[in-house]
Amino acid sequence: MQPIVNDFFCGCGGMGVGFLNAGYKIAGAWDFDKYAVQSYDHNVGHHVKQADIKEMTWQDVPFAHVWAFGFPCQDLSVAGKQAGLLLKCQDCDSDFAIDPSNFTGQTTCPSCGSKNYKAASRSGCFYEIMRLIDETREHAPSSLPAVLVAENVKGLTPYIPVLTAELKQRGYIAHVKLYNSKFWNVAQNRERYYIAATRDDLPDVLQMPEQNEDPEKVPKLSLFLDDNVPERFYIPNEKAQKIIEQALKRLEALGKVHATITPDRIEKRQNGRRAKDDEDPMFTLTAQDLHGVIIQTEEDDENGVIVSEICTETGLLDPNGCGKPLRVGGGGALTKKHNYQHILLSTSE
Repeated sequence: MQPIVNDFFCGCGGMGVGFLNAGYKIAGAWDFDKYAVQSYDHNVGHHVKQADIKEMTWQDVPFAHVWAFGFPCQDLSVAGKQAGLLLKCQDCDSDFAIDPSNFTGQTTCPSCGSKNYKAASRSGCFYEIMRLIDETREHAPSSLPAVLVAENVKGLTPYIPVLTAELKQRGYIAHVKLYNSKFWNVAQNRERYYIAATRDDLPDVLQMPEQNEDPEKVPKLSLFLDDNVPERFYIPNEKAQKIIEQALKRLEALGKVHATITPDRIEKRQNGRRAKDDEDPMFTLTAQDLHGVIIQTEEDDENGVIVSEICTETGLLDPNGCGKPLRVGGGGALTKKHNYQHILLSTSE
């Protein structure tokens, strides 16, 4: 029999395509974003629906052996405000956050003790899947999925015990692995948790795959670029030559230049080297980290990183202010926290 999967928070089809390639049939797919649904409909299948999971019930979910849900990461990721898993009590109307450091194994409203709650943050939608499991167990136990597959960012780390406990309460054994896409033939340094939970009344034969962390196996971005690109995508030769000449003049004045992250702070949030060489997997643009260029000199200091000079070029960081935002297409502007800043540094890294 062909295995069947339900694809929650389906986005434009990342999980769905993976399951299709593994031989699964997709019974249902849902996402809140209409543009993601349009992309999914075009690229994966017409079974997709635009829906708010907080309004869905067990009756909206067809039978499937697997429920896949890459629940929203915005409130867990370093690229967001890290609001965490927030819930709203449906009985006393109060909001509360899941505190992983004080989690007792039961999720209840701290104000009234109720277990009747809804997600109040995007990442809190994990609990909407738990609600659908509870409803299915109560009304259609024969339709309970054999396996749950979840995916999320490394910021999920402190909540792993919470998720494991919630799954266990519902009769599932959680298997958790942190993977990095660069070890899976993707030219990007991106860490993600994968959680596969199997029903505890079935044989637990699941084995999570191991990743080969051989640095020689990490692909380069250039391997994925097209060799033959239509002429209309190229910059005209005259304009390209002018850009090259300008860049060479800047390099003569600036010295050796690298892309860098958070040059003004010793501690950085993202993994890997702070300064990137050519062909290195690049950083994820975040709301907290500053991005810019680093200029290596022969100077050094005991901390390894010192700010020696700030570019005064228009649009770059003003050491006495917040800098002007870079302009983007259509007249819009990046916000202060997304401002790309060019800072001259000395470094030993």
